[in-house]
This record gives sequence, C-alpha cells and structure tokens, in this order.
Amino acid sequence: MNRLTGLILLSGSSPSTTNIRYLSGFTAPDPFLYLQTAAGNYLIVSKMEKERAVRQSKTGTCVYTPGELGLAGKKANDFGEQIRKVMELLGLRRVQVPKDFPAGLFQFLQKKGVAVSIRGTPVCPERSIKSREEIALLRRSQRAAVAAMKAAVGLIESSRIDRQNRLLAGKIPLTSDAVRRRINQILIEHDCAGNDTIVAGGEQATDPHERGEGPLHAGQSIILDIFPRSEKSGYWGDITRTVCRGPAPQELKKLYGAVRAAQTEALRAVKPGICADEVHKAAQAVFLQRGFETVEKDGKHIGFIHGTGHGVGLDIHERPRLGTSGETLEAGQVVTVEPGLYYPGLGGVRIEDTVVVTEAGFRYLATSPKKFELL
Repeated sequence: MNRLTGLILLSGSSPSTTNIRYLSGFTAPDPFLYLQTAAGNYLIVSKMEKERAVRQSKTGTCVYTPGELGLAGKKANDFGEQIRKVMELLGLRRVQVPKDFPAGLFQFLQKKGVAVSIRGTPVCPERSIKSREEIALLRRSQRAAVAAMKAAVGLIESSRIDRQNRLLAGKIPLTSDAVRRRINQILIEHDCAGNDTIVAGGEQATDPHERGEGPLHAGQSIILDIFPRSEKSGYWGDITRTVCRGPAPQELKKLYGAVRAAQTEALRAVKPGICADEVHKAAQAVFLQRGFETVEKDGKHIGFIHGTGHGVGLDIHERPRLGTSGETLEAGQVVTVEPGLYYPGLGGVRIEDTVVVTEAGFRYLATSPKKFELL
C-alpha cells in the first residue's frame, strides 16, 4: 500500500465488520472506524470502547477516540469528520473504501474534498486460507452444531405418531419451533448462538431457506440445517441432515439416496488445485444419472437449485463458492459440501458437512451420522 494512501473500513455491514475483526482482533456492537496504512493500523472508537479496544486489538494497532483527534460535540460522532481528522494527523492524501462502504458517507467525503475511491479487489483475500488456530476455532463451532443435531434427531426419533400422522412429544404435537428451541438450548450450552436455524418438514422442506413452522408429520422429509456462531471467537459451524420419522415413501427414499450419493461424489472431488466448479458438476452428474432434473415448473425452480457449497469462517458465507465461481480450491480452505433436491409434492432433501481442504483431499471438521428413516 502506498504510504500516502489508507484503506478505511466502517463496521456495521457483515463484510467490513468481520474484516475489521480479522485484521485488528476487535469488534463492538456499535459502528466504529478502522484505518489500514503502510505505516500502521488504527482504530477510531468511542471513549467507552477505548480500554477494551486497546486490550483486545492485535499488537501494533493504535487506538484513538474522537476527542483525541480534536473532535468535540456533534463532530465527534461524525464518521466523515473522524476520517478527515485522522487523515490530517497521519498525513494521508487519499483513502480507499470497500464496496460495502455507505454511499452517503462516500458522497460526504467527496464534497469535503477528500480523495476517496472504491477498492475493486477483496479487502482480505487471505481470509480464504485458514490458519491452524482458525481451524481449531471452526472445529469447536462445528462440534457444537453436531451436538445440537444429535439432540434434534433424538427428539424427532423419540416422538410418537398419532392417527393424523402428526409427531407427538408426550401428548402434544412436535413442532418445528419445539425442535428449534432444543437445538438452540444445546448451542447455548456450547457458548454458541443459533441464527435462523432451519427445521422444515413436508412442503416447507422444498424451499431451501424456509425456517419451518408448525406441526411435523411422519412419512415426510424434515430438513435440519444448523449453523452456529461462537459467541467468543465469532467463527461459524454448518451442518445439515434430512430425516423422516417412520417409513418413508419409496420415491422420497430415492430422493434421499440421490442426494447422499451426490454428496459422496462431490466430497471425492474436493482437493487442492481443482476448480470449485468441478465439485458442483460432480453432484449435478449424479442427479442427472438418476433422473432428477433441475427445471422450472409452474413458475418455480425445482431440483438442484443452489450451489454445492461455500467457504466458512468469520462469515457463514465466504470464499470460495462451490458452484460457478471459477475459483480454485487450496489447502487450508474450509468449505461446506451440501447438495440438495427440492420437489413440491414430494419433499426436499439436503445433506451438508463442513470440511477442511487438505493436501491429500479433505477431512471433516466433525462427523455426524447420516440416517434418514427414524423407525
């Protein structure tokens, strides 16, 4: 980076907040500024946050409050004024900002004569390759996800089936919300937070991002997608299983078998040096071989309607993407492998594991059984 140019990040959006945490080690509930220069890195935080910022930030990070920059009153809380002041203090002539930088603040800086431009390249491309320490943190979150999955599957497996084909927990209907509460209880015990946990059964399972609600029924697929974030480290886990309480219809079993086979083939394709698109194509090939087409029907896309996976780290969705990104897999990346099929009137099935790309191929962050019929 040019010594007269700095990179400004404002926390608040997911990419910038997690990039700041990765670069500085600091995060806070309210927005704050981070400045990266060739000479050093700087945090501009409120006086309430300064002591914690000094304590938590990485060695070599300088911390300022607006008051220490000479700002008072309304200007002390104005990010535009903070940027102008810190540039003046450090002798910077230009600043770059990422694509998620607020448009209003960008225009303000321009009107004030600040030489500001949008950075076209990723802020932290190095985040794609995880260190040994990061992989250990990701593994902890994944183990929490596995523990929660075990509890959820156990709750469904122990349920009774009434005459209306509903699942019962004791004498009351077992609902998506009840299973979700059980999942979140386990995650809390592991110091993790559940975010939009999916427990979707029947027709709801045909929408990949439907959270699910209401009573669960026997003989239908139930998608359980758990992606916890560690309250301490900020790193995520991600796992999906699909189950059916009681005997499943033959066509639904075929659907599950196809997804299971597709995930197996996709995992076999995971290795350093391979284009991520090839992992996606491996799953697609299995579906086509087994007669499961991806088409548009009655205005709705059905079949394999999403990518095969994504990177996981401080964000739940990171690079690389396993779909049509054209990215090359590298050792040290952590990715999900999660093919799925979705057909209204039949059901939805998705199976997902999070793995580390290794020199020899891949290894699971944590293992969990893949059992469909809970008899």
